[in-house]
Amino acid sequence: DRDDRFMLQFLVPRIKDLDFMVTDTEKEALILENNLIKKYRPRYNLRLRDDKTYYHLRVTTSEKFPRLLLTRRPDKTKDLIFGPFASSIKVKETIRLLQQIFPLRRCESNRFSFRGRACVNFEMGKCPGPCAGEVSEADYSKWVEQVIKFLRGQGKEVIAELTGRMQKAAEKEEYEKAARLRDQISAIRDTLEKQKVEVNIPLDRDVLGFYREADRAVVFRLGYRNGVLVIGSPYFLRQLRLPDPETLGSFLKQLYLGSGFIPREIVLPFAIDDQDLIREWLSDSAKRKVEIFVPERGDKRGQIALANANARQTLLASRERDKIKADALEELKRVLRLKKTPAWIECYDISNLGEKLAVGAMVKFLEGAPDKSGYRKYRIKGVDTANDYAMMNEVLTRRFQRALQERQDLPDLIILDGGKGQLNVALKVAKELGIGNLEFVSIAKEREIGEAKSAQLEKKPDRIYLPGVKDPVRIKSDLALHLLQRIRDEAHRFAITYHRQLRRSLLSNSVLLDIPGIGEKKKRSLLKHFGSLKRIREATPADLSSAPGLSQSDADRIFSFFHALPK
Repeated sequence: DRDDRFMLQFLVPRIKDLDFMVTDTEKEALILENNLIKKYRPRYNLRLRDDKTYYHLRVTTSEKFPRLLLTRRPDKTKDLIFGPFASSIKVKETIRLLQQIFPLRRCESNRFSFRGRACVNFEMGKCPGPCAGEVSEADYSKWVEQVIKFLRGQGKEVIAELTGRMQKAAEKEEYEKAARLRDQISAIRDTLEKQKVEVNIPLDRDVLGFYREADRAVVFRLGYRNGVLVIGSPYFLRQLRLPDPETLGSFLKQLYLGSGFIPREIVLPFAIDDQDLIREWLSDSAKRKVEIFVPERGDKRGQIALANANARQTLLASRERDKIKADALEELKRVLRLKKTPAWIECYDISNLGEKLAVGAMVKFLEGAPDKSGYRKYRIKGVDTANDYAMMNEVLTRRFQRALQERQDLPDLIILDGGKGQLNVALKVAKELGIGNLEFVSIAKEREIGEAKSAQLEKKPDRIYLPGVKDPVRIKSDLALHLLQRIRDEAHRFAITYHRQLRRSLLSNSVLLDIPGIGEKKKRSLLKHFGSLKRIREATPADLSSAPGLSQSDADRIFSFFHALPK
């Protein structure tokens, strides 16, 4: 049969070679196609961010005392997974709420194993203290079961269970326990009131709304769990070249491939390509029957209308935000006297805090929005002193040399976090490497003027330096200035985060293994006895020798090791 798919008229003239792979079944071909699309990101296929980069909620049921965690990679785990959630803000609000209602432990497993006493979360009532034996495994597992029920939309069952326990506690005159259960019930009821949009029967259903304008679209997912609407997630699709049925079908495959949860019903606004095959594949993946509906009337059609309305509103709001970003970029072009609108911007920052451990960081913005796939970290290698200029020179040289070697395009604008000195360094690097078409600007943080002890200090605006201009320029456009500051602040945040990660790694518990005569067993004994690396550092040789399994010579070596380190 003739293949009349829309994209072929663009694809066929550009084909240089053809390769193929054979599979045993259509379902295997479906999965292979989706995996290859994610790996190679072909131009004419749907560009949806890999679902593994969306947040999921993970209940670590593989642990004796499970935790509730955020994760972006739900695959290959024995734990219980809920998601994906497109909105990181909403899923973080959810986990914060659940941690308030059900105080599961938050500490990492390596810290949990070596704790000798409960941490500050226990003292604040935010953890039941399983590390110190303050709660039994049976009682803790009840909280875990309630969290799982809540995430599955079974909030009413949780309330009924807690109500029964509250009444029993009151009958036994355990009034403090009854009051805590009462507060939990109240918090759950408040939450359910905020999210309560119910269907007639208790089932798991995803309703997908769709709205498109030109090459952009939004799919809005309404997720009903046990009959209650608990998920409202938008998914943005850009640079679309496929017709709607193929676009939505490709989205559906990417959404549920590798997902920790597949609902029993999926309701769509229109029929999609390979609908029967996708339904069969989803049923196999879920190990139960999964239905796909395209309703024409009834409650499902009403839910589709609601999802479509959300998709439309989300796209219109996004379009307005994009207009503001575009206006800001145009203003930036004007006030910085750039040759063209800076669609691609990179910003560089150095973080050393006066220490030998120094790092550089680069953030990338496309069309005024962060492109985190383009962020880069640099460990400073060739500078031993706290010299920001030399460090900036090293980072920029490494970045531009690699771009030249790999024949990569370079950004429209490069922002440097710093003053005129950093700008001169960048211009010098570009000249030495023979790059003459780059645009640079530096931004120095605002300074405070006045007495150090003064209650009110006058703040001076950020200083903006341009090539060939002696004094800093003042940007009167709020749009342009706020965009510059936002990019600078993001680079600073990214650099500081990387610096802290390296410091934590340097001072982690593994440093004990660098001490002669101290192996894994003695390291565990030290940490269990003292509780933290900080206390081990502060201990005297006599204190150290009191740890089980350590000799006086071990204690002397440990003391000498830490006190010989530069502080």
